[in-house]
Amino acid sequence: MDVDIKLRVHWLLGYGLPRTTLKLLARRGDPFAQLLIDNTQPNNAHHLVEQIRQRGRISAVAGGGWVTADAQIVRDVLRDGRFRTVKPRDRSQFRVVQRMFAKTNPGVLSAVDPPSMLVVDPPEHARLRRLVSRAFTPRAIDALRDRIQEITSTLLDDLDDLDDKAQCDLVANYAAQIPIEVIAQMLGIPRDEIPSIHAFADAVTKLLTSTAVCWRDFQTATGALRECEDYIAAHIERLRRGGADDSILSTVLQDAELTELEVRMFAALLLGAGFITTAHAFGNAVVALVAHPDQLARLQAHPEGWPNAVEETLRYDSVFQIAVRVATEPLQIDGHTVREGSAVFLLGGGANRDPAIFERPDEFDTSRANARDHIGFGSGIHACLGAPLARLELQIGLQTLFERFPRLTLAGEPTLNDSTLLHGIKHLPVSLGPARVNAG
Repeated sequence: MDVDIKLRVHWLLGYGLPRTTLKLLARRGDPFAQLLIDNTQPNNAHHLVEQIRQRGRISAVAGGGWVTADAQIVRDVLRDGRFRTVKPRDRSQFRVVQRMFAKTNPGVLSAVDPPSMLVVDPPEHARLRRLVSRAFTPRAIDALRDRIQEITSTLLDDLDDLDDKAQCDLVANYAAQIPIEVIAQMLGIPRDEIPSIHAFADAVTKLLTSTAVCWRDFQTATGALRECEDYIAAHIERLRRGGADDSILSTVLQDAELTELEVRMFAALLLGAGFITTAHAFGNAVVALVAHPDQLARLQAHPEGWPNAVEETLRYDSVFQIAVRVATEPLQIDGHTVREGSAVFLLGGGANRDPAIFERPDEFDTSRANARDHIGFGSGIHACLGAPLARLELQIGLQTLFERFPRLTLAGEPTLNDSTLLHGIKHLPVSLGPARVNAG
């Protein structure tokens, strides 16, 4: 089969047909279909989630499956061993479509395909997670504190030196740079190669975080994934030739249990997860803080409140919007029978505004007592392993930013990432205002 035709067939079966179905359901007023098709306007997304919530703690989805924005149910499902992660075969109930989808797979590294740690189940999951966990122990994270502060201060110095420092894109010039510098160091990637990695992110994100990606984005993302895989393969070979360094990737290369594909997937997943989601969370947090100057003023007067403020930003404007789990046996949820093989769509953003858990959930309150009860990093065996690192990067990055530029304001409308599953900002125009003398 011609390569281009093969790619088109794969997109049609896995993305095109579901996209068409969702559009039809959305036109008929189905709030869940509308949420999957257009999650680019936060206020609209919150409105749709509330419509779904009004249908009950868990409700049926048109065409099969279930959806819930109930925080307790979301947490329970994520922790329940009777559910598995979604697999490529779950895109269709028809075996002929499943076979064709598998046969036309473009064969690129993808976080939504095995052996990605995000979609493998026990016991494979435990084996792979054990390798990554070495880099995220409390001691390892605390050892990065000074480096994160150094990166942050250097980036803010660069912003202060801009010819036109009145305005800049805070994501490109700051928010994305902090986590990518850290994760590059953890993977042994030279600093001068970071811009190349950055270039992959936008195109790849659309493929990995959308249930109904269009053909053009699918084609672009597939090409970007191939380039990313080629880069990772070359970097791994360079590490092997150059001898061991102190990076987590060099340590993993010494593990004889891993296949070459698993090593590449490990590097790609750590690279992507290590900076894309944190950059999204940072942009969301800045928008929330600037929109609530009273909260920001409280933090500037009482900086000890920043750790809890980070938790509230993660709850209030969650990056994690939707996860999917599939039942491996018949079971009951809130009086409803979920059949074996049925998908349950978990609305993480909705769970983080569940009034049963959070008082006045639509209010942004950096002193909220139970802000840390959010599910912004997931839960269960697939909970984000890098959560402590992300928290530290956000705390240092946000606090230092507003200490240096206390009058920072938005200079235009933020550009969202056009993602269904992960909500974030890819362009954030801001006016920095005057820098505080001797800050930081």
